[in-house]
Amino acid sequence: MLTCADFLAEFGDYLEDALSSELRAELEEHVRECKTCQVIVDSTRKTIRIVTDSACFDLPPDKVEPIVRDVMSRIRKKQ
Repeated sequence: MLTCADFLAEFGDYLEDALSSELRAELEEHVRECKTCQVIVDSTRKTIRIVTDSACFDLPPDKVEPIVRDVMSRIRKKQ
C-alpha cells in the first residue's frame, strides 16, 4: 500500500491523467482507504472547477506550467 507521501509525489500526474494504469490503480486504492488524501483530491478538484468555471481570468499556457511545477515542488518538499 502506498503512503500519503507516495500519493502526493504523484498527485499532479494523477490529476492530469498522466500515469500508467498500474500506478493509477495503486493511487486510487490509496485514496479509497485514506480519508486525508480523499479530502485533498476532492478539495483540489473543486478548486479547479471553481476557478475554471468562474472565467474570471485566463492565463496563457506558458504561465500556467511554471506555477504548477512550483506548487508541486513545494508539496513534495513538505513530505
